[in-house]
Amino acid sequence: MKKLTVIWLFFLLVVSSAIGQAHIDARGLGVCNAYTVSSRGISAIGYNPANLGFTDEVKMSADLLDFKITAYNNFMSLALFNQYFTGDRDGEPYDLEVRKPGSDQTHKEYLLSEIPEDGFAVGLGVSVPLINVSVGNYAFTSGVEYYMRNTLPRSMFEVVMDGNQVGRSFDLALSQDILMVTNFGFSFAIPFEKYNIGATIKYLAGIGFAGVDSAGGSFSTEATGLESDGFYRFTRAIGGNGLAVDLGFSTRKIDNWQFGIAINNVIGFINWGNEDNYIAKSIGAIESSMPVREWFQIPTDSSDYSASTLYTMDLENVNVTSALANSDSLFQFHDQDVATPDSIRMNYPAIFRLGGSYQYKKDFIVMADLSAGFDDYYFASRAWRLAIGAEWIRFKMAPIRSGIAFGGPYGSEASLGAGVHLIWFDADIALKLLGGMSLANAEGIEFGMSFQFKR
Repeated sequence: MKKLTVIWLFFLLVVSSAIGQAHIDARGLGVCNAYTVSSRGISAIGYNPANLGFTDEVKMSADLLDFKITAYNNFMSLALFNQYFTGDRDGEPYDLEVRKPGSDQTHKEYLLSEIPEDGFAVGLGVSVPLINVSVGNYAFTSGVEYYMRNTLPRSMFEVVMDGNQVGRSFDLALSQDILMVTNFGFSFAIPFEKYNIGATIKYLAGIGFAGVDSAGGSFSTEATGLESDGFYRFTRAIGGNGLAVDLGFSTRKIDNWQFGIAINNVIGFINWGNEDNYIAKSIGAIESSMPVREWFQIPTDSSDYSASTLYTMDLENVNVTSALANSDSLFQFHDQDVATPDSIRMNYPAIFRLGGSYQYKKDFIVMADLSAGFDDYYFASRAWRLAIGAEWIRFKMAPIRSGIAFGGPYGSEASLGAGVHLIWFDADIALKLLGGMSLANAEGIEFGMSFQFKR
């Protein structure tokens, strides 16, 4: 799987440098994505397509250059790393067996308690624009989306820090998800006197996905030796066709208030691994330069574009004597190809958004969003997330933004952003902290900048 991850990251970098930078509206990032009501023009796509109907504010918009990167984990912060992994004041290794001041826990117990029960996770998210233009209450958008998340079981850290205690069983469940999809969307809004409604219809052209769809088993040390029945099934596919639909509603200003609601991917699915997609139809030309099926261990002597392999680690009564007698077979790994359906159907995660905003004269705008996913995978989380943001607009040429959020996949977030807005040109930059309210305590960052033509 390590080789596969490296291949995906390399492919992503190649695509990014060839097509453009990552698409994101840095204004939305600066207000912690409390953007269901205040997004305008092409920035409304992905949040609330009904906002395309505010043509009195933005008649036309186009992406010139955008960049965003999201990188996170769910355990390690800069403060935690500096405290425990750079030595004490004298540069000596930290004594983890000492109790924390004012606590019944040792430093080692505290570190282990900070790792979530479902494991240590790291992730990366990027989106790459192709063409993004809005004219009036219509918009065409396209881009490449990449998502990666890996999780290691907490038990691995317990073994390292506590040792493999006799009679104790350690869970071996792990997860991996890698997804790359090209999307082409057409959006429109229908304005009414007091409100707008809007929709986005997206064709999802799957490039590929790979992941562990089932894993489990345990590892233990018994009086007779080491035992394990760990397993994981690794499935991958290239080429897919799918469809997604976003729906949105926004009120026009009621005094200085405005409200909106949206559901992204209310319909969303991708069918992978069949012959009816652009990658399968062009596989000869693609593999003349890149042996993609060979990389992903998909048979090239058939019309298959998906594969699944079951990996197992079987240990039974492995002790010092047996290890010395046959050290090559101490850890017995087995792999077996298992059947996959002709077409693998994947639901594209849906997200619900409810938002409101209040504008105080021409000084500032306060925004709030309440959101949650319908599923717990890829970029969606069923945990409710509340975001509150503010934008100071007294000097229109140099707006300043900030926001905070609670709940969702990261627990807490904080953001800061600024921009330079000229007559027909907007330049914005933003930084969002994930899993913490300060740079020292954050467990991830999201950085973005955007350059847009607007009139």
